[in-house]
Amino acid sequence: MYVDYAIEAALAAIKSHGMLGAASVRRVAIIGPGLDFTDKREGYDFYPQQTTQAFAVIDSLIRLGLAKVDDLRITTFDLSPRINQHLAGARERARAGSAYVLQLPRDAASTWNPNLVTYWQRFGDRIGEEAKAIAAPPSLGSVQVRAVSVRPAVVTSITPQDLNIVLQRLEPLGGEERFDLCIATNILVYYAVFEQSLALANIAKMLRPGGFLLANNPIFELPSTAIGSVGYTDVRYSDQVSSGDRLFWYMRLN
Repeated sequence: MYVDYAIEAALAAIKSHGMLGAASVRRVAIIGPGLDFTDKREGYDFYPQQTTQAFAVIDSLIRLGLAKVDDLRITTFDLSPRINQHLAGARERARAGSAYVLQLPRDAASTWNPNLVTYWQRFGDRIGEEAKAIAAPPSLGSVQVRAVSVRPAVVTSITPQDLNIVLQRLEPLGGEERFDLCIATNILVYYAVFEQSLALANIAKMLRPGGFLLANNPIFELPSTAIGSVGYTDVRYSDQVSSGDRLFWYMRLN
């Protein structure tokens, strides 16, 4: 939830600078979409396995007017068979008409940024409908839970790919197949500079000229790589000094 909120804030800032236009995002790559059965920050473990980032990005792009739901395709890149199989299974069930239900817990006693609270309250309103949430155990006290039933057509717009971004890329990609936006949060930070540089070169090859990469860590930029930093967005999650993120904007320059 935290970094998904930061991604929406970064996209809104890029739009406000006139660097992304209305309905200009059609193809999106998400590196390391993740699969959670527990809230890593708070330790909640009462809901089933789920993945949120791909759905959050679709929701934000539509809300900001940067994409049209029927013209948007998401590709996820991950090495984990567990994650890829989870997404493939969700796609298969969606083809049969089943929605994907997201459980969204929040501790009402926490000191979230009011904008983050608003984000949590409206999360999913562009891609689905409110659903019956799993009740949080009484032992968790003030934890509130929302649930969103994501429409099957949205689920089938997501395609998982078994791909190591450090060593691999999709190719050849024609102009219409290249990505307008790539998301890599909480993933590239675990690589050394050499591996980050290889990953950045692969991402650059898959982005269209003018396409964006969003990451929440700085990435070493080689002169030979046709991608460079063009800005950043700072976000606060709560009133705690250390609770926040900086989303870096990288653009494919040519």
